[in-house]
Amino acid sequence: MTTHFEIRFDHSEGALLRCLGLIQRRGCTITEMAMRPHADGQVLSAVIDTHGRSVETLLRQIQRLHDVTSVRNHEQALPHHSLADYMRAFSRFLPTPARTPQPATEMGR
Repeated sequence: MTTHFEIRFDHSEGALLRCLGLIQRRGCTITEMAMRPHADGQVLSAVIDTHGRSVETLLRQIQRLHDVTSVRNHEQALPHHSLADYMRAFSRFLPTPARTPQPATEMGR
């Protein structure tokens, strides 16, 4: 499951390292990351793959870190579907082949 967090930090030494360490210890992977300055500190935008773990728990733990001023979850995880799921969903739009009648067979022979 992938989600996008925006995490705001105060200007302090080690705030980013504490946040990244927490994400790693929770068993999540950061797939994209960008930092930018903000009037009150820094903003980390990160796309995080939670590997099925609780996004809400991770969000609460990041909020509790020292020097983190706010955390926002920008998007809910997008469902991952297989090709078979898509084929079932779109099969009603595909033309069905014409069926030819089958010859009747006698039972009991």
